[in-house]
Amino acid sequence: MNPIAYLVVFLLVLVLIYLLVLLRTVKKKPPPAQRIIRRQPAEKEPKTEPSSGTSSIEAGDAQKSVEQTVELQSELGWRPMSRSQVEVETIWRLEHTLRELPEMGDAPIVQIDFSMEPREIALVLASNPLYAAKILKTVNSVAFGLRYRIDSLQRAITFLGYNQVKNIICYHVFRSKLYQAQAENEHFDLIGFWKHSHAVSVCAEYILREVLHQTRNSGLITTAALMHDIGWVVFGHYDPQVAARFYKRLLEESDIENPMAVEEEVFGFNHLVAGRMLAEEWKIPKAICELIGNHHCGTFGFESGVDRITALGACVIAKAEQLTDKMGFSHPLPEPHRIAVDMSEILGVQSEEIKPGSVKLREELDKTMKFIEEFNRAEENGPANGSV
Repeated sequence: MNPIAYLVVFLLVLVLIYLLVLLRTVKKKPPPAQRIIRRQPAEKEPKTEPSSGTSSIEAGDAQKSVEQTVELQSELGWRPMSRSQVEVETIWRLEHTLRELPEMGDAPIVQIDFSMEPREIALVLASNPLYAAKILKTVNSVAFGLRYRIDSLQRAITFLGYNQVKNIICYHVFRSKLYQAQAENEHFDLIGFWKHSHAVSVCAEYILREVLHQTRNSGLITTAALMHDIGWVVFGHYDPQVAARFYKRLLEESDIENPMAVEEEVFGFNHLVAGRMLAEEWKIPKAICELIGNHHCGTFGFESGVDRITALGACVIAKAEQLTDKMGFSHPLPEPHRIAVDMSEILGVQSEEIKPGSVKLREELDKTMKFIEEFNRAEENGPANGSV
């Protein structure tokens, strides 16, 4: 054969072999490709499940949160308005009023971890030289009639009570920020207001420690109990003249069935909304803001499900306020008092056994009121100092 013919045949054979190999390769590839296609949806599904842009972890947390929420239904047919129900113009004006109040967000007292035990919080706050000196002076005053002098700050705090020391220092800082507008209003008893706030915090601590035998989150709950009514002081800053007429009306009509409805009628919002917004403006921890906004849950329940920790704290404060009223330290102006919610679901059946006759609780309250009066004596001789 011609060499050229041999070359052509050889090339044809090579091409044929190449085509055969290529054909076999193509036949083998589809099965793996099909398996990959079947496997891909199963791999991508978990990643693309949260279609709203929420990660799977966040979605899991949200589901867990929903499962742990608590709802309390009230027997009343009326509910206080929430922030979302306040008119836009009123919210704008309220936000402007809160921004005009003295700033407290940068104060070290706000930056404290209130989830600590009252003992730890008290020691941190009392480490300030100003308050250390005032605490020692107070505990050694004639009012307490001690037979020996206390020169140790730790011993002074132990004698007075960790929660009481924490409360009086918090009160001192808040008062320095809020005192002026309310002090000028003759119809608002600022001292009675703060005594009530202190008493609720003391009763909340008593319920946690002696009744529920629980100390977890006591720092948060007792601090929120002290601050639960700060929304009241917003009224005087929002509109002093209207607030004066409002306070006078409450005093003259002390038998008002629903005082909170009057708040909403006069101002367009209530002290729950105002207190929570003020706490948020001051960068108070979110957990405390939640408790401030829900502290009347004993009367109105919860508007929607809240987490179990908030539910417990709010019910403790509501119960403490009820106990405070029975012990003679009620709010100086009318507030919702009717218990229209079964809180035993949250606090347990032992909460129904809380009585105002405890000698220990009475002693704690008397000591606290004496502490307030003695601690404030120095303030009468000079301007309030809110630095911490």
